[in-house]
Amino acid sequence: MRYAVLSRALTISQLETEIKRCGGRNIRVTSAQIFCDLEPDAVAKLQTIGCTVSKIAGVKAVTMPVISPPVPIAGIPTYTPEELSFVTGLEELRHVSEPPLYGEGMNLAIIDTGIRETHVKVNNRVIYRKNYTADPMRDGFDHGTGVVSIALAVAPKCNILNLKVLDDKGEGTEEDVAVAIDDCISLKDTNPDIAPTVINLSLGGPDNGNPDNPLRVACRAAIDRGIWIFASAGNGGPAPYSITCPACEKYVMAVGSCSYEPFRVSDFSSRGPTLEGVIKPDGVMFGENLALASSSGDTATVAKSGTSFATPFTSAFAILYHEGVYRHAQTLQQLVELPPSELYYISAYELVDQYLPLLCVKPVEAPHGKDIDYGYGLPYGPLVAKALQPAPLVDISSMLTPVLSIAVFGMVGMMMAPMVKALR
Repeated sequence: MRYAVLSRALTISQLETEIKRCGGRNIRVTSAQIFCDLEPDAVAKLQTIGCTVSKIAGVKAVTMPVISPPVPIAGIPTYTPEELSFVTGLEELRHVSEPPLYGEGMNLAIIDTGIRETHVKVNNRVIYRKNYTADPMRDGFDHGTGVVSIALAVAPKCNILNLKVLDDKGEGTEEDVAVAIDDCISLKDTNPDIAPTVINLSLGGPDNGNPDNPLRVACRAAIDRGIWIFASAGNGGPAPYSITCPACEKYVMAVGSCSYEPFRVSDFSSRGPTLEGVIKPDGVMFGENLALASSSGDTATVAKSGTSFATPFTSAFAILYHEGVYRHAQTLQQLVELPPSELYYISAYELVDQYLPLLCVKPVEAPHGKDIDYGYGLPYGPLVAKALQPAPLVDISSMLTPVLSIAVFGMVGMMMAPMVKALR
């Protein structure tokens, strides 16, 4: 039986020694935990010395509730990612600096089913690739290609890490996803030029309420190293307690889906709270009736819906934010002694707890604050742009308030329809 072993008392090296002493086989070491095959008596021995031992489960691309086979949700090709990005106020965010923000120099890891790298919408943006499955390095499930096409519609000059953890059936293991996340951490030390600042996880498995789930452990390790992680909330709505793992982890940003006309949470979008009582999702983004790139050909498109496709919108928004931060840091580094990476740095903890409430909008009828349907709401470009404009270390809460976030939606509502109609 395959297990993930975690110890808060032992170093990874010490833990590996104990696992070998207990007869562990096929050992796979990461920075936060170790994967191995164990017999029942070995599991018991490790538990007696305080180790947490978890069975490895499978994960799937989030295209249906994870308790069902991963069959795509039907969609009508109504909106392109470019159109929906425009109505979120993306252009105001993009032009917060000169030259405009297009994600240049930023790295985004797409941990998914693989990518058709020759597709015109991918446009040679992949700088690193690794296959964790037994299937060929391709997108046989036609999922990751659509995900990355959305991200590149928002941040067309960002660099993509193509990490294939799900096979041609859209299925994988917690172990492979956790190892891919750990590889992203390792790149910060071994090859920082291609290390990702943001990870997109349009996948998930059932939440069993276990904080030591291997996916959650891996995500926490990455977050502690300054990597932001966005994960699809799941397609198990409207039932409560349907948020998937690792989106259920507190500081993994869980993204639900909403419709455009009218602006409301999608019926299929998973709802919180989590089994541990955490209010989720953290936010929503457009995830219905999208015309996406398809892996079936270099110019092929397909219509899909789901939280899988809402997530890369927000991941790419985060990439633009990081680019804006870096641009400001480059301007100011001659005035201060801190390196650019430390100027304006906001951790995932601060993002979720302090800043998301100030950067999102909701329908006027939605509950104030964070709720189990919308989270904090939909990230709105002009509010993110304002967060980039103040001088470093200034608290933007003095300029933005939750009331503004709610009030501005009235203006957004008036703007959205004519914008899309003009584009179509």
